[in-house]
Amino acid sequence: MGTNEDRGAGPVALAGIRMDRPGVDRLAARGLISAAARDEALALIEPPRRWGLWAGRLIGAVGAALVLSGIVYFFAFNWNEIPPLAKLGAIAALIAAACLAVFPGFGQQGFEPAAAAAVTLVGVFLAVAGQIYQTGADAWTLFAAWAGLTLAFALLACSAATWAVWIAVAAVTVVTWWDQTQPADAALHIGRNLSLMALFGLALGAREALASRGFAWPAARWTRFYLALPALAAATQLAFVLIDKGSGFSPAEWTATALVVFTLAAMGALYRYVIPDVVMLAAVTLAGCAIADFALFRLLASGSGHAHLGTFFAMGLATLALFAAAVAWLRAVSRRMAARP
Repeated sequence: MGTNEDRGAGPVALAGIRMDRPGVDRLAARGLISAAARDEALALIEPPRRWGLWAGRLIGAVGAALVLSGIVYFFAFNWNEIPPLAKLGAIAALIAAACLAVFPGFGQQGFEPAAAAAVTLVGVFLAVAGQIYQTGADAWTLFAAWAGLTLAFALLACSAATWAVWIAVAAVTVVTWWDQTQPADAALHIGRNLSLMALFGLALGAREALASRGFAWPAARWTRFYLALPALAAATQLAFVLIDKGSGFSPAEWTATALVVFTLAAMGALYRYVIPDVVMLAAVTLAGCAIADFALFRLLASGSGHAHLGTFFAMGLATLALFAAAVAWLRAVSRRMAARP
């Protein structure tokens, strides 16, 4: 894919066309390049030493996580020996150092770990302050303050790792708020799951919109799974509890059912036609098969109130048939995606 200037400005130069492994494989499958040319192209796109880059990034991410964990455990283990002002001052100094590493001129190697560390350390500061000055507030207020105080920093940082931390904090805020302030929702967790679906769904939509417009920082493929899988998990859990209830739905429960169906259908259409991604399509299909399988089980077991041996035998056959059909469909779709220009 060319740059924004290339689109709509006449023919695109060959040097401006982005090529990846699936593109090379499609050219080879159509006989447009030889096997030797394919191997040479793949050696350029994915050099043998590329694993070193990924290993370095993995080690850096794990190292940053271990350092942050060590800071948390240091304060927890030495809590009684450290004066209150020293606790808060040390964490504030670490936040300032992490923010300083984000500014231009201090190098890009540790930009994302430093930005994510700054957001994480704000939560540590709030937790320590809450322990020193007891207020008796619910736990969700800590996470809400954490998310609110770091939102502007996350917007300015333009870092996938920072947004991953912020989204996790926001999700914990949603879960703890529903659990601590809305006890009536504990029966089916409709509100909690719908809120999580909205949070991760909006974040996923923003991620896809920014990536399609050429923004590099949210375009890493792991960010798609990081946002889509929790949304699918919340939709699947909500579908399970609604199916388990079976009947007597209130208007809110009918609305939740429609939203679950809409979420799965929208994600399936998005990753089948708009942004072809067979792995994401497989995740959506797996969620749909699990929901359909559980619905069939409840249907077969509803007559007697409990499942018999025949029910489990029928369910075994139905499960095999359902997932075999899903795998066959995914393989066919994958072949069509590979042949798509």
